[in-house]
Amino acid sequence: MALAAVSCGGSPTQPSPVDALSISCPVAQAAQSLDGGPVIVNFPNPTVSGGQGVLSTTCSPTSGSRFAVGTSNVTCTAQDAKKQTASCSFQVTVSRVPRLAATRFVAFGDSMTEGFVQQCRTTTLTGRAAILADLQYFRELRPPGYSAVSYPVKLQAMLASRYAGQAITVINEGNGGEKAAEGALALPAVLNADTPQALLLLEGINDIHAGTPTQASAIPTVISSLRSMVQEGKRRGMTVFLATLLPERKGSCRSFDFDDGVEDVVPTNSQIRSLATSENVPLVDMYPAFTGSLDTLLGPDGLHPSEAGYQKMADLFYAAIQQRLEQ
Repeated sequence: MALAAVSCGGSPTQPSPVDALSISCPVAQAAQSLDGGPVIVNFPNPTVSGGQGVLSTTCSPTSGSRFAVGTSNVTCTAQDAKKQTASCSFQVTVSRVPRLAATRFVAFGDSMTEGFVQQCRTTTLTGRAAILADLQYFRELRPPGYSAVSYPVKLQAMLASRYAGQAITVINEGNGGEKAAEGALALPAVLNADTPQALLLLEGINDIHAGTPTQASAIPTVISSLRSMVQEGKRRGMTVFLATLLPERKGSCRSFDFDDGVEDVVPTNSQIRSLATSENVPLVDMYPAFTGSLDTLLGPDGLHPSEAGYQKMADLFYAAIQQRLEQ
C-alpha cells in the first residue's frame, strides 16, 4: 500500500511543483549610424525569474554585435537545470544620421539677411531722401553683434543639430541697403571668396522703396537682377534657394513700400515665384508665412523682422533645404 509523505504535524503534504521559468526582454533599442554602415549596439541583459537550479541565458545576436541600418530582431532564451526554457524578443533599430548634399551655404541679400532689428525714429519717413537718410541713421546706430539674431545664424544652428555628422557652414553675406542690381554685380566676387555649394537669395526690397516715379517701376530691375544671380549660382553648380520679399506693416515708420499707395511687394513676389519656376530652383515663400503675424514677426519699424521673424525665416529656409538636399 502506498504511503503518503507525512509532515511533523502529521498532515500529509504534496511534493513541491516545479517553479515556472519566465524571461523578460529589454525594451526596443535604437542607434544611429554616421556613415550608413553597421554599428555596435549594447543592450541590457534580459530579466529571468522562476525556474530551478543553475540558469543560462543567451541572446542572438548578442549584446555588442554589429547591427545594420534597419530593424533587426533579437531573441533571448533562458534555461534552468530542469531543462525548462523560456524566450522573448525585442527589436534593434539603426537609422542613418541624415546628411545633406551640400554643407557650405552663402546667405546673400540686404538687411533682411544681415540681421537688423530696428527701432523707429520720432517721425514717419517718406520719400527717397528720407529713406537714404534713414539708411545712414541706422547704419551708424546698429549695435555690435547685431547679426547674432539674423536668420543665417539661426539656420546654421538648426542644420548643425540635425546633420551632426557633417560640418555645416552658413556664411552671412547680407549687406544692408543693397539694391538688387548692386547685389548682382557683387555676387560673383562673393562666391569666388566663399566657395559655397548652395546660395540662399533674398533681395529686392530696397529697389521697391527707391523706385521712381512709383515703386512698381523698379520691379523689372529686381527680377532681371535676381535672374542674373540665380543663373550665376546655377552656372557654378550650386543649388539656389530663391525667397520672396517679406511684407511690411502699413503705417509703420519704415513701411516705405506704401509710399505710392500700393503694396508693390505683392506683384514683385508674383514675378519672383514665376522666376523660380522658370529657372527650376526651390522657392522659399516668405510672404504668406508672415502676413498673418505681422505684429509678432516684424520688429518695431514695420520693415525688419523681429527676432521671432528671423527665426521664422530660418525655419522656412531649413524646410526647403531639408526637402531639396537631404540624402
